[in-house]
Parts: sequence; C-alpha cells; structure tokens
Amino acid sequence: MHDVREIVGPVDRSDVFPTVDELSEFADGLVAAMPDRVTVADIGRSRGGDPIREVRVGSGPRQVVVVGNPHPNEPIGMATIRHLLGRLTADDAQTLDATWHFVLCLDPDGTRLNEGWFAGERTRSGIARAFYRPPAAEQPEWCFPTTWRGKEIGAPLPETLALMELIDRTRPALIVSLHNADFGGGFFYTTGGDPDYWTGLTDQLTAGGVPIFDGEPDVPGAKTWAPGVFELPRFQRIAETLVADGVEPLEMMHGGGVRDYAAAHGTALLVCEVPLWADPRVTDDTPSGRSLANVLCSTATAYEEVADLVRGVLDRVSDRSTGRSPFARALTDTVRALRGNATAKRGATESRIATVGELFVEDYVWVGVARLRAGGMLLRLLDEQAGRAPSPGLAAERAHFAAIFEKWCGDIETNAPGHPIPVHQLVTIQASAIVAAVLRLRADLPV
Repeated sequence: MHDVREIVGPVDRSDVFPTVDELSEFADGLVAAMPDRVTVADIGRSRGGDPIREVRVGSGPRQVVVVGNPHPNEPIGMATIRHLLGRLTADDAQTLDATWHFVLCLDPDGTRLNEGWFAGERTRSGIARAFYRPPAAEQPEWCFPTTWRGKEIGAPLPETLALMELIDRTRPALIVSLHNADFGGGFFYTTGGDPDYWTGLTDQLTAGGVPIFDGEPDVPGAKTWAPGVFELPRFQRIAETLVADGVEPLEMMHGGGVRDYAAAHGTALLVCEVPLWADPRVTDDTPSGRSLANVLCSTATAYEEVADLVRGVLDRVSDRSTGRSPFARALTDTVRALRGNATAKRGATESRIATVGELFVEDYVWVGVARLRAGGMLLRLLDEQAGRAPSPGLAAERAHFAAIFEKWCGDIETNAPGHPIPVHQLVTIQASAIVAAVLRLRADLPV
C-alpha cells in the first residue's frame, strides 16, 4: 500500500472531467515538454472521424494497456489517465519496469455527446438530461470477433479494430479497462489473482470512502472471487448463462469482449468500476422481509414498463426519424436490453430473503438508472426532432413524457440522490488499483 500511495501521489482536487479535446491537448503538451519520455500515435479513427490516440510512456519489458472511456458516459477513466500520465512522465522510475500504452478515449464520438455534464453541479437527474450511451452493437469493447455454437459473430467497429491492432502489436501482460457506475458501490472484475490481490483492490475503495458492492455481478456467468471482486468471464460462459435464463444471447450481445480477443496473448484483465455517487444503504444486510425472487420479479416488471413506455413513444414519432440519430438507435437497443434483462430477472428462483441493501439496489440503482437513462435520451431525441421539424403533435408528445420523466427525477432526488464522490477520490481509487496490479506483475504475482 505504501508503494502504491508513493507512485499515485496526491490527486488535484477538481470536480470536472476532462473532455476529449482537453485530454488530447494535455497529452500533446507532455510530448512537447518531454519528447524523450512520451510519444503519441493515432492508432485509428472513430466512425465520426476522431483520432483514437495512444500515449506511450516507459520502456520496460511488460506491456500494460489502459483504456479510457470504452463506455462514453463513464469519464472517470479519462481523469485517471490524465493523472497517471502526469505521474509516470515525471520520473522514469515510476513506470515500474513497464511500457504503458494509454488509449485516451476509445469512443470519442459518444463521449462528445456526454460532455454537457462533465462540468458543473453533478446530480443524478442533471446527468440524465445530458446523457448518452450507445447501443450494444456500437460499444467498441463488446464487438470483438468470436464464435458461438459454430457461428462467427462480432462485427468490429473502427474503434475496436484500433484496439485489436494495439493488442496484437504489444501483446500486453495486462489490460485495464476504466469504467464507472452511476450509483451504488464500487467493484472490480479480474481474470485471476489471489485473496491478497482482491483485498488490495477493495482496500482502495474503503480508503476512498466508497462502499464495496457485494451483490451479484452484472455480467452473466461471472464468479465472485471476493466481496466486490468478480471474475470477468469469456463470451461462451456469458452466453451459456443467458441461455439457461431463457434469454437468446445474440439478442443481448453482438460480439466478444476484450478478454476473448486478448486471451491469445495470455493477457490479464482488470476492470475498475467506481460510482459517481454512494449511499450506505447499498451495504445494509438487514433482512427486508421479501424473497429475492420476489424483489427481482418486481424489477422485471418495472423494466418492462419502461420498455413499453419508450417503445410507444418511438412508434408514435417513427415517421419523423431519419434512422441516423444516435439517440433513436440507443433507445431501440435500450428497449431490447430491458426486455431481455426482465426475462432473466423474472426467471430467478432464489427463495432466500433479500437484504435491505439488495432491495435498495434493485429499486434505486437498476430501475432508477434505467428510468433516468432512457428518459434523458428520449427527451434528447424529441428535442432533436423538434429542432429539425417542429409540430404540435411532437410538442404534445414531449410534454406528456416530460411530466413522467420529472416524476422519475423527483423520486430519485427525494429518495436516492446519493452522495457525490469527489472526482479526486475516484481517480485515486482507479489509479491505485492500476498501480497495485502492475506492482504485482513486476513481482510475478498473479493478476
């Protein structure tokens, strides 16, 4: 822990996330100041024409790839990369005998659609109003080529192809994917390790004042290594688990994950998930009086209600859609995902009594997040369409749905607003987890 703290160092106190352009300019500044220590290369282009930029630091034999913003609504990773770049370039000894490859932002197109909330007051409903998350088929980290029951699947995006090229070129010992949740506790996915490693990861959460999420993993088929640490499974197990739950895997996923692709190189994976807000209720293990199956069934019903509502609005305004709107594609996929997730949750047979924490997570993390995300993107779609071709019917549709969305927001802000976690604490957690993993690599310990 002392070595980790020494390398990570103090993080600047700021509650602003860097934008795509700001992080890129920061990297360019490092290259200009230290061309002998830092190099920047464009390893591909996004669908919208933005460069996918790799920043390389260090010259050690172990290759480490750190991926920022694989999901564009999760910008903590970009702030973490900015901090680590500042630390690692200050002293060659800080690179831990590794060569680091930082992918500044894997999805710059989607990230730009979220930048409206990167600065200013951070509330759950405020972020929802400027929110965007792409459909599964447009998420670069989950469309790698793989096979399923003899069928080739996965159509890599340009962003995915850029990451594939980097993986094949570097054959990394470790890939770190930086994520964040909206709300709840913090957790990690790994491909291995041991109890000391897993405890070391969750100790970073405790030190940063973030509760450890000890519920079920959100990736189907994932094993629990320790409270707050889960195994990152490969596509085959995820798909088999979905089949067992009565869900068609290819309706939920459009390709393999980065673990599937990097497995050929024996690469270890670490996924850091930290929340923007925390609430102590997520860890309340008091019995709720309801069976877990009953709680999950209620979640399934709520998912279906959101899906039906969004689908109805999309159907009524479909004649105005050009098919090119990222919000329309995202919402269509949201409906599909909600219905698939509802099927999986309704199929649960766990008869034990759910804890108060599990009940809270289902109501205000999973259902609350589903409502805010779908609602925010739907309003952005309606505003987009109104800006292109305003009409009384469209205005009435927006007014009707806006009233529903405001009720959802009011429920969240009254009953589960969460405590915003300062950005510097979140960066410290992610940076410390990365450094802890690389220190173990250097010591030839499993990660």
